[in-house]
Amino acid sequence: MKIWIICTGEKENLSPSRCGASAFEDLSRRAQEEDPGPRQEKKLPWENGQILIAPTPAARRTAELCVEGGKITEEALLAPVLAKPWTDRGEHPLWLWRGMAGLQRRLGGKGQPESRREIAARAEKLMARLDEAEKDCVLVADCLLTEELLDRARVRSYTRARTGIFRYRPWERILLTKRDLHCGGCQHNCLLSAPGCGVGKDKAARQKKN
Repeated sequence: MKIWIICTGEKENLSPSRCGASAFEDLSRRAQEEDPGPRQEKKLPWENGQILIAPTPAARRTAELCVEGGKITEEALLAPVLAKPWTDRGEHPLWLWRGMAGLQRRLGGKGQPESRREIAARAEKLMARLDEAEKDCVLVADCLLTEELLDRARVRSYTRARTGIFRYRPWERILLTKRDLHCGGCQHNCLLSAPGCGVGKDKAARQKKN
């Protein structure tokens, strides 16, 4: 089973380097409601596969811009993680607004719509459902929820391949696959469906015989 996660796209130059409390709160809303396009990257071919998206206009548009084919379905468990300002005074760097909101979530959600425990719970619920279904799918979620989905995937023995590094950003794509679908014979850790070394080819051949 393969699970693609695409971080919801964001309009270019939407996020300021500094802002006040009201502008920061408005930023979360705009990021989910405004059209994030256009996007020139090659689309992910998905034919008649399942595409689950956050229930927001930006997530739907991201799916349309990044995936070719498939049926788009809104999923409540993929709702974006909203961030509230930690103070109503002064202007601060955007990283500080986000960092303090994250700290409040980790401390139990005080001042934020959800605690990290609540966010992790819905991520776990969705991953458990996908595991049970055992069907390939694409998920479109905001960057903060993506972090929790990937943490739950790690616990469930998935390996990941990213298109980015460091902090998750809008438009990033992450491929999740079960570890037992990989070779493990070298640093490339190729999928057994396309092994690139002798060890992987041998393992793939033995798997087919079984």
